[in-house]
Amino acid sequence: MIHLQLKSLLPAAAVALVLAGCGGGGGDFQNEPRGSNRSASVTVANSVDATLNGGYASANVFLNDIEKVAPIGGIETCRQRFSTLPKTGNAQMIMDGEIRYKPGTTEMFTTVVSINTIEFNTIGPAGALVDRTNNIVTFNNAIMTSTQGTGRTMVLSGTVPLRAENKPEGC
Repeated sequence: MIHLQLKSLLPAAAVALVLAGCGGGGGDFQNEPRGSNRSASVTVANSVDATLNGGYASANVFLNDIEKVAPIGGIETCRQRFSTLPKTGNAQMIMDGEIRYKPGTTEMFTTVVSINTIEFNTIGPAGALVDRTNNIVTFNNAIMTSTQGTGRTMVLSGTVPLRAENKPEGC
């Protein structure tokens, strides 16, 4: 009896091990942002939380390799994370983010920005332009809304580079 139960559990255990070895999925990034030797400079304005307002800049913003993600039933996007973008005059305030844009276009899909765990995002292309040829994203008074349900907004302007190496086709 115990032998039969063990035999019936082995296939389920094997499937569980294979799935665990996949490391997740759903568009998880396979690489972490690292030094790029590229400059990024953005300005946050009109935030209700005045401590967020100001410039954020780095001569060596951290970027990960751009990845093309095509979720089942979703919209295909090129994605890049950036990090280690400190606020000018207050290096304790750090901006991190993720840029998603549509392959083969200059159209932004969404951008998420986090400043010391306060998160904002944009939906759609308004206020952002992707220049794939020159590997840069330009924000021009992009209105970002809090993702934490507070209704707070801020305005983002400036540039964030795209990592040029190992870009998937169309990105």
